[in-house]
Amino acid sequence: MKLAYTISGPDTKAKYLAYGGALKDILASLHEIGYQGVELFVRDPREIDPRKLEQLLELNQLELAALGTGPMVSEDRLCFTSPDETIRIEAITRTKAVIDLAARFGSQVNVGKLRGDLVRGDEARSKHLRSCAFKELSDYAVAKNVLITLEPQCRFAINNLNSTQEALAWLQEQQLPNLYLMLDVFHMNIEDKSIAASFIEAKKQTIHIHLADNQRGVPGTGSLNFPEIIRILMALEYNRYLSLEIEQTPSSYEAAAKAYTYIQTLIDDN
Repeated sequence: MKLAYTISGPDTKAKYLAYGGALKDILASLHEIGYQGVELFVRDPREIDPRKLEQLLELNQLELAALGTGPMVSEDRLCFTSPDETIRIEAITRTKAVIDLAARFGSQVNVGKLRGDLVRGDEARSKHLRSCAFKELSDYAVAKNVLITLEPQCRFAINNLNSTQEALAWLQEQQLPNLYLMLDVFHMNIEDKSIAASFIEAKKQTIHIHLADNQRGVPGTGSLNFPEIIRILMALEYNRYLSLEIEQTPSSYEAAAKAYTYIQTLIDDN
């Protein structure tokens, strides 16, 4: 398993559960701590210089583990199920640009809130729009050898595909060859009966994982059983990225360093 940390892209403005600031400084700090990759939160990748990003990643010996699309929702209110066709079109166009960026780095694209809520009273149409968007984006990504991950999120974040089991069932219905799961233990703790059982059930579909304690703090500072989580993942021979998506307190550097030390020690001890 490899460790990554979430970072805010230079195209974003809001604060996230991610390391913010100048990209040059962020990457240097994460390399110093020991991270092997970063998960870049993007709002509009067309505003990002891919050559500069590539140079900074290479300089700091970091991989682009994943691209997160959350800022597209929080800053520009884009989603696949919007009643406004203009918003839906821009959401898909923008996601294709994210896929283009991912293709350059051999990365993946994560979709969480970007899928959109189901509109009350018109759930069937929302589900249709959601499926059509994923189909179009999957077809676009296949040609570029890019994988897309769906993130089940809890009921307090979105009103559909909340649990691992709901997401798995939906993936089976869609039958898209490059659509997988990104599981977040914070959301799993709220929606799933057992985090361990869900990891086992979704073993073949899970290609990226978010770690945070139950209060979104550094792992080991709350009530989640991370020694058990790491043991389960190692037993399942999970060998991809664990990405820390946590509160940035007391500072991003301190949160990142503390999280890295705790999780890496659990990995080394198994």
